[in-house]
Amino acid sequence: LHYKMLFLSLFIIELLLFAILSWDKQSRIKDYLADITNSFDAEYNVVYHSFQDKALIAFDTLLDKKDIKQIMKHVINTSPQQQNPYRKKLYNLLSSDYMKLKKYGFKQVHFHLPNNHSFLRMHAPQKYGDDLSSFRKTVVYVNQKHQKISGFEEGVANDGYRFVFPLIDKKEYLGSVELSFSIHTITAYLNSGFIDTQFIIAKKALLSTKSNPYLTNTIDPDFVIDKRYINNNFLFQYDKNFHNHYKQNEKHSFSLTQSINNKRYIKTFIPVFNPVTHKLSAYVVTLSNGKYINQITYNFWIAFLSLGMMTILFFARYIKGKTFKQKIKKQNKKLSLANIQLKTILDAQNNMIVITNGNEMVDANQKVLDFFGFSSFKDMIDNCQCICNFFLEHKDYFYLNRVPKDTSWITYMQNLPSKQRVVNMIGKDMLAKAFQVNITQYAKNGDSIISFNDITDILIQQRVLKYKAHHDRLTDIYNRQKIDEVLHKLCQFSGRRKEAVGIIMFDIDHFKKVNDKYGHDAGDEVLKALATLIKSGIREGDIFGRWGGEEFMLILRHTTLEDTHKKALRLCKDVETFHRKDIPHITISLGVTTLYKNDHPKSLFKRADLALYQAKEQGRNRVVCFSEEMKQEIPIVSK
Repeated sequence: LHYKMLFLSLFIIELLLFAILSWDKQSRIKDYLADITNSFDAEYNVVYHSFQDKALIAFDTLLDKKDIKQIMKHVINTSPQQQNPYRKKLYNLLSSDYMKLKKYGFKQVHFHLPNNHSFLRMHAPQKYGDDLSSFRKTVVYVNQKHQKISGFEEGVANDGYRFVFPLIDKKEYLGSVELSFSIHTITAYLNSGFIDTQFIIAKKALLSTKSNPYLTNTIDPDFVIDKRYINNNFLFQYDKNFHNHYKQNEKHSFSLTQSINNKRYIKTFIPVFNPVTHKLSAYVVTLSNGKYINQITYNFWIAFLSLGMMTILFFARYIKGKTFKQKIKKQNKKLSLANIQLKTILDAQNNMIVITNGNEMVDANQKVLDFFGFSSFKDMIDNCQCICNFFLEHKDYFYLNRVPKDTSWITYMQNLPSKQRVVNMIGKDMLAKAFQVNITQYAKNGDSIISFNDITDILIQQRVLKYKAHHDRLTDIYNRQKIDEVLHKLCQFSGRRKEAVGIIMFDIDHFKKVNDKYGHDAGDEVLKALATLIKSGIREGDIFGRWGGEEFMLILRHTTLEDTHKKALRLCKDVETFHRKDIPHITISLGVTTLYKNDHPKSLFKRADLALYQAKEQGRNRVVCFSEEMKQEIPIVSK
């Protein structure tokens, strides 16, 4: 009976151990999937907002022009039978510009009349006059609200991301114009970082399946996929986990794992909503490698086997006695064999694994010896007692000096979130690598199994994605999204702390003439050269970014209005005197203001924009400071 109770206790301990390690494994998988979701979400937003900026630039520079508005003004004042000459004139006027837009990824340019009737499709000029009211909500919205709108919208013949703008001439509403790109364009941009990217459309969002050939055998019966944009068959296998997940919450992005052909993959789902109805229209789905999920599973089994073996060893020693001496010898042989097998299992793992009592290493697998270049475990112990002595001191990683006195580094590290349990170590090749640390403590005295998973490539990828999300691709300075974040943070604290902040908003004088005369490639070189020149003349802590098109914004921390004005004068002079043989000479106009108490980003931008407008009205190539009397008086202009 005594031994039956012992074996029952052993069985219960093994079950508890399995349950605890299983919970830890699921927690790690959940954290990793959340990181993958955030990374893809950021990359998707970068691609979408880049096209949003392109659409705005295209509208401002190519479509919102006087000659186009003049044509549309004649159209709305004529009968449908008299509109054909104006339609042809508009098509001929925009033909060359439309070919340029197609090179930048845009598929459609579509003009609509105020009554929602199609006037001209640049991609299909023979089709016009049809009423779009019943199925093109974005067109109806713009024609009713006279405000721009953008987002994904299904159509009768094509679906895609649409950017619809109102055409207004001196308060007279003339209709609307749409620029759009297909779902294939966005998936092509994203495919470079993933195995596959697809676009699944909700059946309830479809207007018709007659014009577009759709496949219904996707991952869920509620969604279809356009056969024209299929890359492979990975995403077509049914996934019941996806159905349950999106039914519970369709407003947030998420990632799931799935085994396909005996391989583990990660599917990430980004929801796409109709910009007018705000209802779910589709999901952007990516397929990425799930090797790290497998590694977590391997770590689970290593820890379970190791702790299980140690538990068996403890009970074997406890029941040791004279009566069972022979049985104990046999058991010891089995345990010895088990240790050999465990050592073999440890050495076969891709991760570095160390067994420690908290102060010094008890054992290490072959991957540890190979990384540091030791010939044996004894050689390693003779050089260093604790693995923690190899941790490099770095602000982005865990190291010993962060641990309070009289506290075990293992205990302290176990209480940290998984994202902070990362160390930096240098191997025999003198290259520093980042490792995710997983600790399984199996005894109260600090005995632990520590696994080091090399995540150097993952961290590099995350940092690259974060950099792309905040920087302009052309000029390599901050983008509008980053500038908006900085302005919102400054305005949030403007009422609680006294900090002088100067704002300089400027743009390139007559930049459209540069593009028209020398081409857009030359225009791009001008933008890059200007960004480099400005960066060389500002402080390290100043925030400099591209606001959009040829507009830029500079945020000067701890700088008064007077000093900001002086800085703007220097920048204006630097640009005026800057010459480079391979690009046209330019000048800039600058508007200056400062952060007010309880300010708001919109009011701050409005003041800077008004000052910039006055600088251009006064002749350009000059600086104007905003003043409260600016609307009534002509401001003092500096040149």
